[in-house]
Amino acid sequence: MKKFLLLLLGVSFAPACGVAQDLASSVQAMTAAYSESGSIVALDATTILIQPKMPAPVCAVPRQTGGKTAWSYYAFPLASITVPLAIVDETLIGQDVVFTDPDAIKSYKAGAVGDTTMVIIAGVPGKQFHTMAYNRDKFLHLGPGPHSASDYGESPDDTEAFGLTFADRAEAQRFAAALKAAVILARAQMAAR
Repeated sequence: MKKFLLLLLGVSFAPACGVAQDLASSVQAMTAAYSESGSIVALDATTILIQPKMPAPVCAVPRQTGGKTAWSYYAFPLASITVPLAIVDETLIGQDVVFTDPDAIKSYKAGAVGDTTMVIIAGVPGKQFHTMAYNRDKFLHLGPGPHSASDYGESPDDTEAFGLTFADRAEAQRFAAALKAAVILARAQMAAR
């Protein structure tokens, strides 16, 4: 009877252990893919902290409108983003190739491809990510040496979506795939509790 009970307990915990191991593997894959752009730390079994390298680039995206090229600009001056994986909408994880060269508008020719891949991450409706934002202009005007967060205007903020930049498109794709897997696994782990 004891052997049967132990076997039954082992079978009932095995799927949860497998999910936790797969989730840890997905977080490790994200960490490796993002290492050139910043760092990722697991805060607990289903929450990560993303710390992009500063300063965040200004990303320019060309769009064809009425036969003319119009430019949209994005900057995500975030020192950190707390990401509970279960609140990420994995269906909205997207990628866009963007230009970070300030002279891109002057030298742009139709069909040119940007130098950086931006992965866009959004939360499920009604959920926000807790962030620490900073003033990019203040950060850029600081001299050398150590500085406190107040020197560059760091303050808490919440956002429904954010973008992460990757110089290597393959790494961006690996990150996006690992994030999608982690989100699905985090939800499964939370449902099993």
